Amino acid sequence: FILNSIYEPISLPELTIDQYVWQNISAWQDKVAIVCGATGRKYTYAKLRDHSAATAIKLQTKLQTGDVAAVCLPNIPEFAISVLGILEAGLVVTTINPIYTAEEISRQLISSKPKIVFALAETYKTIKAAAEIAKISIEIVIVKNNNSEDDPSGTINFSQLISTLDVDFSSLKRNAININEMSTLLFSSGTTGLPKGVMLSHLNITTNCEMLNAKLPERTLLQPTTNDFQEVLPSVLPFHHIYGYTVSLLAKLSLGCKVVTLPKFDPSTFLNSLIEHKATILNLVPPIVLFLGGSDKVSEDHLKYVRMVASAGAPLGASDADRFKKKAPQVEFMQGYGMTETSALSFLSPNDCWDYATIGYAASNTQAKVVKLDDSDYVGCDKNEVGELLVRGHNVMKGYLNNKEATDAAIVKGNWLRTGDMVFYNENGLCYIVDRLKELIKVKGYQVAPAELEEILRSHPNIQDAAVIGIAHELYGEIPKAFVVKRKGATIQENDIHAFTNKKIVDYKQLRGGVQFVDSVPKSSTGKILRRELKKLYC
Repeated sequence: FILNSIYEPISLPELTIDQYVWQNISAWQDKVAIVCGATGRKYTYAKLRDHSAATAIKLQTKLQTGDVAAVCLPNIPEFAISVLGILEAGLVVTTINPIYTAEEISRQLISSKPKIVFALAETYKTIKAAAEIAKISIEIVIVKNNNSEDDPSGTINFSQLISTLDVDFSSLKRNAININEMSTLLFSSGTTGLPKGVMLSHLNITTNCEMLNAKLPERTLLQPTTNDFQEVLPSVLPFHHIYGYTVSLLAKLSLGCKVVTLPKFDPSTFLNSLIEHKATILNLVPPIVLFLGGSDKVSEDHLKYVRMVASAGAPLGASDADRFKKKAPQVEFMQGYGMTETSALSFLSPNDCWDYATIGYAASNTQAKVVKLDDSDYVGCDKNEVGELLVRGHNVMKGYLNNKEATDAAIVKGNWLRTGDMVFYNENGLCYIVDRLKELIKVKGYQVAPAELEEILRSHPNIQDAAVIGIAHELYGEIPKAFVVKRKGATIQENDIHAFTNKKIVDYKQLRGGVQFVDSVPKSSTGKILRRELKKLYC
């Protein structure tokens, strides 16, 4: 049984991402496109367009069509200039979390092989160290928050790169880019294993933007930009992640919205931006909904202009949404569901759905089905029967970079993408997530791959074996917990393990669930860690 979308069908854009974003710019070129919520630094649509084009022209003198360029920046206006300039130059964007350690970045550099990376001055040393670990040579474009800083030797100055002074815009080469070619390379662990490069085409991303802009029964998600009105989105969800990249940045710029960038979630700065910029829409994850609804620091004044909240990344608790709506009764809630492999969105809840447990219906032009667990024939389930969710549509990735085995395991017969999520659908066709087949741990909406942490743990000379699972946490959603088998005679303690791993991983991957020493890690006959057994035995 195939679940078809109830939403209005969309026309597939025959444009590259940059063309799609700029196609209606003449209607709002003088409006503010993007503004830094921390410093007030801003660009109108006309300025953003010109700086992006200047960047593209200069990148074309250095790189070849199809080369990869990395963006290792927080949420700042210059992220948008970098990405749109890279895309217009005919290059492929790969994003890197700017708070990653050199070791984490090096793995991504080895896989994606970028020729150039855009980074803040304060992360220069980390990028250099990562390149040395990866044994690659890479050009670095330095974005400075403070113009008095000196550029490190041998780097490219971002301000000069984007400058429109003496630029001949007619020199921009309009290379014939196929919209089905890779535009974006983001990293995801998929349903299992280490992070893999997810190859997304121009069509994948623009289709997703159209899905977000499609009309739902009785209304549209966003109001059109006019002379007198502009939607305003304070964007705290990181642009290096698919949710921020597609939903918060590219889709909003394509509609002429004002995007307020927030480099990190600082409660005071975030709340100030809600009032100062009169935020009308919010793209959030459940922990931020919990904060807004439950914190005494948040008043009705902070939320009085907000009319819609879209939540995704993890299930939203009904009590959390209800507390939020007591402060902002005018707000409509939407829940979205998706993954990097679907360019972000694949499911969307209906109008102001009171049932916060549901992920809703398949998005426009998307099909879904629920199939029996561990069934290689992917036989469909009946309503209210739990199975694995499969989706297909023009939002589904091209595949994993240089990993045919993982691609073939993820995209099965009929071009169905296995999501690794256990769901059921009811008599109305609404879908509900029950559990995850996939191993990923979701910490504050971020993906944490157990295999990555296990590999680091097993590299310790006193650790024989290790397994990591996610355990429930009220604020973070889930946190990683490690089960460790010591080598014979080893005297290693838990604090030693934290000291060892914390140097190698970003903060949200840290083992906040603790470390438990065990005699052995339960495994299947093929050596696969039985994580459910660990949960049954110890959690």
